[in-house]
Amino acid sequence: MSDFPILPSVEIACRLEIRGEDSSSWVGVLIPPTDVQNALDGLRADLSSLLQRETRVLSLENGTFEELRAALHRPSNDIVILVVPIDLGAEKWSSVDLMRSALERTGPVILWVSANAFAGLSQFAPNIRSFIGPSIFAAGPEGGIMTDQQRNARLEELIGHYGYGNEEIVRKAESKELPPEPHFVEWLVLLGRGDLV
Repeated sequence: MSDFPILPSVEIACRLEIRGEDSSSWVGVLIPPTDVQNALDGLRADLSSLLQRETRVLSLENGTFEELRAALHRPSNDIVILVVPIDLGAEKWSSVDLMRSALERTGPVILWVSANAFAGLSQFAPNIRSFIGPSIFAAGPEGGIMTDQQRNARLEELIGHYGYGNEEIVRKAESKELPPEPHFVEWLVLLGRGDLV
Protein backbone atom coordinates (compact mmCIF):
# COMPACT_ATOMS: atom_id res chain seq x y z
CA MET A 1 0.00 0.00 0.00
CA SER A 2 2.96 2.34 0.53
CA ASP A 3 3.44 2.79 -3.23
CA PHE A 4 0.49 5.18 -3.46
CA PRO A 5 1.27 8.91 -3.67
CA ILE A 6 0.91 10.73 -0.34
CA LEU A 7 -1.12 13.89 -0.86
CA PRO A 8 -2.61 16.51 1.45
CA SER A 9 -6.38 16.83 1.10
CA VAL A 10 -6.13 20.14 -0.79
CA GLU A 11 -4.15 18.36 -3.54
CA ILE A 12 -6.82 15.66 -3.80
CA ALA A 13 -9.46 18.39 -4.12
CA CYS A 14 -7.38 20.10 -6.86
CA ARG A 15 -7.22 16.88 -8.84
CA LEU A 16 -10.99 16.50 -8.69
CA GLU A 17 -11.50 20.14 -9.65
CA ILE A 18 -9.48 19.76 -12.84
CA ARG A 19 -11.62 16.80 -13.93
CA GLY A 20 -14.67 19.02 -14.22
CA GLU A 21 -18.07 19.26 -12.60
CA ASP A 22 -19.69 16.14 -14.06
CA SER A 23 -16.72 13.83 -14.16
CA SER A 24 -18.41 11.03 -12.14
CA SER A 25 -14.99 10.56 -10.51
CA TRP A 26 -14.20 7.84 -8.02
CA VAL A 27 -11.12 8.38 -5.88
CA GLY A 28 -9.65 6.19 -3.17
CA VAL A 29 -7.95 7.79 -0.16
CA LEU A 30 -6.16 5.57 2.35
CA ILE A 31 -6.97 6.56 5.93
CA PRO A 32 -3.90 7.94 7.75
CA PRO A 33 -2.54 5.97 10.71
CA THR A 34 -3.18 8.79 13.21
CA ASP A 35 -5.47 11.81 13.69
CA VAL A 36 -8.12 10.19 11.49
CA GLN A 37 -11.09 12.43 12.36
CA ASN A 38 -9.15 15.66 11.82
CA ALA A 39 -7.86 14.34 8.48
CA LEU A 40 -11.41 13.44 7.41
CA ASP A 41 -12.74 16.85 8.51
CA GLY A 42 -9.92 18.54 6.60
CA LEU A 43 -10.67 16.57 3.45
CA ARG A 44 -14.35 17.43 3.68
CA ALA A 45 -13.61 21.13 4.19
CA ASP A 46 -11.09 21.28 1.33
CA LEU A 47 -13.44 19.50 -1.09
CA SER A 48 -16.37 21.80 -0.21
CA SER A 49 -14.23 24.92 -0.40
CA LEU A 50 -12.36 24.22 -3.62
CA LEU A 51 -15.17 22.53 -5.57
CA GLN A 52 -17.87 24.87 -4.19
CA ARG A 53 -20.27 21.99 -3.53
CA GLU A 54 -21.73 20.33 -0.47
CA THR A 55 -19.69 17.37 0.76
CA ARG A 56 -21.48 14.61 2.66
CA VAL A 57 -19.94 11.75 4.64
CA LEU A 58 -21.64 8.33 4.44
CA SER A 59 -20.64 4.99 5.91
CA LEU A 60 -20.42 1.89 3.72
CA GLU A 61 -20.42 -0.48 6.68
CA ASN A 62 -23.71 0.71 8.21
CA GLY A 63 -27.20 0.39 6.76
CA THR A 64 -28.57 -1.54 3.81
CA PHE A 65 -27.49 -1.31 0.22
CA GLU A 66 -30.85 0.26 -0.70
CA GLU A 67 -30.32 3.00 1.89
CA LEU A 68 -26.86 3.67 0.48
CA ARG A 69 -28.13 3.79 -3.11
CA ALA A 70 -30.90 6.21 -2.11
CA ALA A 71 -28.49 8.42 -0.16
CA LEU A 72 -26.03 8.60 -3.08
CA HIS A 73 -28.79 9.84 -5.40
CA ARG A 74 -30.43 12.44 -3.13
CA PRO A 75 -28.81 14.52 -4.55
CA SER A 76 -26.57 12.81 -7.10
CA ASN A 77 -24.34 15.77 -8.00
CA ASP A 78 -22.76 16.69 -4.66
CA ILE A 79 -19.54 15.21 -3.26
CA VAL A 80 -19.76 12.06 -1.17
CA ILE A 81 -17.03 10.69 1.07
CA LEU A 82 -17.82 7.02 1.55
CA VAL A 83 -16.15 5.83 4.76
CA VAL A 84 -14.88 2.23 4.88
CA PRO A 85 -12.76 1.93 8.06
CA ILE A 86 -12.68 -1.88 8.15
CA ASP A 87 -12.66 -4.61 5.53
CA LEU A 88 -16.24 -5.57 4.68
CA GLY A 89 -15.40 -9.17 3.82
CA ALA A 90 -15.81 -11.12 0.59
CA GLU A 91 -19.62 -11.40 0.67
CA LYS A 92 -20.40 -7.71 1.23
CA TRP A 93 -17.74 -6.48 -1.22
CA SER A 94 -19.08 -8.87 -3.87
CA SER A 95 -22.65 -7.69 -3.35
CA VAL A 96 -21.54 -4.04 -3.59
CA ASP A 97 -19.64 -4.92 -6.77
CA LEU A 98 -22.70 -6.59 -8.33
CA MET A 99 -24.76 -3.46 -7.66
CA ARG A 100 -22.10 -1.05 -8.97
CA SER A 101 -24.31 0.48 -11.68
CA ALA A 102 -26.76 1.61 -8.98
CA LEU A 103 -23.89 3.52 -7.34
CA GLU A 104 -22.97 5.54 -10.43
CA ARG A 105 -23.72 9.25 -10.08
CA THR A 106 -22.67 12.58 -11.58
CA GLY A 107 -20.95 13.83 -8.43
CA PRO A 108 -17.61 12.46 -7.24
CA VAL A 109 -17.28 9.64 -4.71
CA ILE A 110 -14.25 9.54 -2.44
CA LEU A 111 -13.68 6.19 -0.75
CA TRP A 112 -12.08 6.97 2.62
CA VAL A 113 -10.73 3.50 3.12
CA SER A 114 -8.36 1.61 5.41
CA ALA A 115 -5.51 -0.36 3.86
CA ASN A 116 -7.21 -3.65 4.83
CA ALA A 117 -10.51 -2.55 3.34
CA PHE A 118 -8.79 -1.47 0.12
CA ALA A 119 -7.15 -4.89 -0.16
CA GLY A 120 -10.58 -6.52 0.24
CA LEU A 121 -12.13 -4.16 -2.31
CA SER A 122 -9.36 -4.94 -4.81
CA GLN A 123 -9.86 -8.67 -4.39
CA PHE A 124 -13.65 -8.98 -4.17
CA ALA A 125 -14.96 -5.84 -5.94
CA PRO A 126 -12.93 -5.56 -9.16
CA ASN A 127 -15.52 -3.39 -10.90
CA ILE A 128 -15.57 -0.84 -8.09
CA ARG A 129 -11.75 -0.97 -8.18
CA SER A 130 -11.92 -0.17 -11.92
CA PHE A 131 -14.07 2.91 -11.13
CA ILE A 132 -11.16 4.17 -9.03
CA GLY A 133 -8.47 3.22 -11.54
CA PRO A 134 -5.12 4.83 -10.69
CA SER A 135 -6.76 7.49 -8.48
CA ILE A 136 -5.74 6.02 -5.14
CA PHE A 137 -3.78 8.16 -2.70
CA ALA A 138 -2.58 8.02 0.88
CA ALA A 139 -3.85 10.89 3.01
CA GLY A 140 -0.89 13.12 3.83
CA PRO A 141 -0.30 16.00 6.19
CA GLU A 142 -1.64 19.39 5.25
CA GLY A 143 0.96 21.55 3.63
CA GLY A 144 2.97 18.45 2.84
CA ILE A 145 5.86 18.96 0.45
CA MET A 146 5.38 17.30 -2.92
CA THR A 147 8.11 15.02 -4.16
CA ASP A 148 9.62 15.65 -7.60
CA GLN A 149 7.65 12.68 -8.89
CA GLN A 150 4.37 14.11 -7.56
CA ARG A 151 5.19 17.56 -8.93
CA ASN A 152 6.00 16.15 -12.39
CA ALA A 153 2.85 14.04 -12.37
CA ARG A 154 0.75 17.10 -11.53
CA LEU A 155 2.45 19.14 -14.26
CA GLU A 156 1.68 16.35 -16.77
CA GLU A 157 -1.95 16.42 -15.63
CA LEU A 158 -2.17 20.18 -16.23
CA ILE A 159 -0.43 19.90 -19.62
CA GLY A 160 -2.84 17.15 -20.67
CA HIS A 161 -5.89 19.08 -19.53
CA TYR A 162 -5.03 22.48 -21.05
CA GLY A 163 -2.89 21.44 -24.00
CA TYR A 164 -0.18 24.01 -23.19
CA GLY A 165 3.48 23.24 -22.55
CA ASN A 166 5.34 24.53 -19.49
CA GLU A 167 7.33 27.01 -21.60
CA GLU A 168 4.15 28.36 -23.16
CA ILE A 169 2.60 28.94 -19.72
CA VAL A 170 5.71 30.86 -18.60
CA ARG A 171 5.73 32.89 -21.84
CA LYS A 172 2.01 33.75 -21.47
CA ALA A 173 2.55 34.75 -17.83
CA GLU A 174 5.53 36.94 -18.74
CA SER A 175 3.49 38.70 -21.45
CA LYS A 176 0.46 39.06 -19.11
CA GLU A 177 -1.71 36.88 -21.41
CA LEU A 178 -2.40 34.25 -18.75
CA PRO A 179 -5.71 34.54 -16.88
CA PRO A 180 -5.33 34.56 -13.06
CA GLU A 181 -7.11 31.21 -12.70
CA PRO A 182 -6.17 28.94 -9.77
CA HIS A 183 -4.77 26.19 -12.01
CA PHE A 184 -2.44 28.60 -13.81
CA VAL A 185 -1.26 30.00 -10.49
CA GLU A 186 -0.61 26.46 -9.25
CA TRP A 187 1.18 25.64 -12.51
CA LEU A 188 3.56 28.58 -12.19
CA VAL A 189 4.28 27.74 -8.55
CA LEU A 190 5.03 24.11 -9.51
CA LEU A 191 7.46 25.40 -12.14
CA GLY A 192 9.21 27.55 -9.53
CA ARG A 193 7.93 30.72 -11.18
CA GLY A 194 5.72 32.07 -8.42
CA ASP A 195 7.30 35.45 -9.19
CA LEU A 196 5.02 35.62 -12.27
CA VAL A 197 1.81 35.21 -10.29
